[in-house]
Amino acid sequence: MDVQELTFGHRRVCLYRLTQGRAPLIYSIDYHENGRLLIEASKQVECSGFNLVTISGLHWNQELSPWPVETVVSKDDKFTGEASQWLPVLTDEIVPQVERMIDSPPAWRGLAGYSMAGLFAMWAAFQCDLFTCILSASGSMWYPGWLEYAREHELAVPLQGAYLSVGELESTSRNAVLQTVGERTQAMADLLAGRGITTKFELNPGNHFKNPPLRVAKGIKWLMENT
Repeated sequence: MDVQELTFGHRRVCLYRLTQGRAPLIYSIDYHENGRLLIEASKQVECSGFNLVTISGLHWNQELSPWPVETVVSKDDKFTGEASQWLPVLTDEIVPQVERMIDSPPAWRGLAGYSMAGLFAMWAAFQCDLFTCILSASGSMWYPGWLEYAREHELAVPLQGAYLSVGELESTSRNAVLQTVGERTQAMADLLAGRGITTKFELNPGNHFKNPPLRVAKGIKWLMENT
């Protein structure tokens, strides 16, 4: 396996060359660097034929939140709405530098994320046209104002595919806001499908922390098979 690592400030970027020639390129935003775990999970679900870029080390709640909100999950929340500052780093710095390191232009680009990164991936589809496939695994669709925003705005690019999932126990949270994640994820999937986008909503066993690499791998497989 050929792996190259770059740094962009406090962010760590790893390019995993997994296949030769023109292939889909998946950019996965992760809390910790977990490319090898994601690759193993992809093998588990018999998914191959893509190259992978993992991005970690972000200021998680700050850089992945689309706008500021008050305390939602805990008193230590830092949802400061810095996504609009982080997105240009991704699109104008990371993507061009990474793609100078691969042999062929990608067949298509996918943006994947788990939890807040899943929300960011979906939000990014409304802001830029670089990513034509979006994967939001256990994404934070509960984020205050998100569903309303998505209903009122158009996507920046016609997506080839969108995959959204949530754990079946995530809506059993004691937190009233987090309890809405299941219905809001389903509503987001319905919204995309209603706009003519090939969309998959999947309910996974377990809570929010149940095997994130496997959930992302399942989404990659679905996008590979349906775009």
